[in-house]
Amino acid sequence: MGVDLRKKVEEDRGLLKKLELAIPGFRGYREREDLRIADSLLRAQLADRLKGIGAQVEQCRQDLVKKLELEFLEDAARVVNSMQKTESRVRHAEQGYSGISAGIRIEGEELNRLYEWDLQLLRDIATIKSKVEELQGVILAGNKREVPTLMRAVNNIVQDLNATFDKRFEIISGVGV
Repeated sequence: MGVDLRKKVEEDRGLLKKLELAIPGFRGYREREDLRIADSLLRAQLADRLKGIGAQVEQCRQDLVKKLELEFLEDAARVVNSMQKTESRVRHAEQGYSGISAGIRIEGEELNRLYEWDLQLLRDIATIKSKVEELQGVILAGNKREVPTLMRAVNNIVQDLNATFDKRFEIISGVGV
């Protein structure tokens, strides 16, 4: 994910959006709306990555079934469910409404902070992916002693990502600590 989506959204403005930037009082709205769109696109990409990792975890579960390592299936199902919930939360997270006359309006600075916050989730997702790949390797190698430890590690990292994500809007909007 090398391209800053905020710049991409800005570059892709059509004529109508460029006209909106020229109207006094409307420019700020257009800029905030573009930031919201960029954050939404970023979260969709993050969610897609989580969905792919979830498919890898499901493959781990299937590999456990093939190897008749049935004692690990409940833990694997827990991780699969956790991945699915996390993917859904990221995909459908609060966007930060930036309407012209919104009751509670999130300004450009807060929207930029939301984007930066979501961008930082890439690191957590990369860590999850790495652990799942390690888990896959252990399962395929038949090293069943390491499976529970790695399964817990994956689940803990997913839970940490969820805890971080819980704080996302609270911190950005000033509602929580």
